[in-house]
Amino acid sequence: MKKLPAENLSFVEIGGVGEMIYRAVRFPEYVQDYDNDGEIIKPIFTGLHAPESGTHYSLTGQELLVSLCNLYGKLNNPESTESISDAVWDWCRNNIHPYDIDNLYEMLESEKFAHITYMDLIQKDATFSIKRFIKDLCNLGTVFELYFALYSLKYYGDVDYARDLYYEGRISDNLAFLERYRQYVDDKEYKAHILENYNGHILQVIDMFPDFRMRLKLDKKTGKVMYGADIQSVFDICWYTFSRMVADVAPPVDEDLKYFESQGSILSCLACGKYFVRHSSRQLYCDSWDCQAERNRRNRRASYARKKAAEVENKE
Repeated sequence: MKKLPAENLSFVEIGGVGEMIYRAVRFPEYVQDYDNDGEIIKPIFTGLHAPESGTHYSLTGQELLVSLCNLYGKLNNPESTESISDAVWDWCRNNIHPYDIDNLYEMLESEKFAHITYMDLIQKDATFSIKRFIKDLCNLGTVFELYFALYSLKYYGDVDYARDLYYEGRISDNLAFLERYRQYVDDKEYKAHILENYNGHILQVIDMFPDFRMRLKLDKKTGKVMYGADIQSVFDICWYTFSRMVADVAPPVDEDLKYFESQGSILSCLACGKYFVRHSSRQLYCDSWDCQAERNRRNRRASYARKKAAEVENKE
């Protein structure tokens, strides 16, 4: 996956209207299986190990968007050999259930032992196909990469990401909207021609967004009636988060939300190039051990170079 420019992607963080009613369902385990449509992921639970449900505050829309776009980049790498079904299974186990979130939430919240009463129905409704997940993942990932290419070129002058945007991936070919500019070898000329048609390309991005349906919901735990986007999948959450990045005018962030302090900006790690949510204006690397070690190495090399330059300057 190509590294993205290491700048703060300024946007109104996901919150307010949509994030306030973001519900989550987690199953203790999944198993891979097959049906007439091919590979499927089926939740496994017992009376002692029940699925969990609730309004989610800790796993934000930003983090889901980052996680899914990183998964897309990993699986779509032409050199990737990782099992697609294993990767989807692992993502579900480490995040939240991806589909029919509100329906499953309402079922689990309907009574104390709903997971036992409706066990077969819950398992049936929560089962989903790998093919469906990958299709939704590709739709999100390709549009996100196009927007990042346009954004990084316009605001930070980075033409490399735009030049490398189109490629034949393992699970999806990326969008070829910028291929007509490949004839311009000079970076300044290349940038100028894209910016000349920038609004048209943003319209292409907008046209690929799904429609959002807004409705009222009751949070039974808090007793509050909330108004927001109708969310049935993690992809709905991510598209809504993504839309707030693209929009110049978006609903304000509700400062009283419990997860407010966890909000940040989406950045690409200087070491590995993966997306991450930055919570400090000085953070340029993701939290992985390897990337933090690389950060320390680069800082030591930079410190040594400054020291040597100062010694040479003093001798002169």
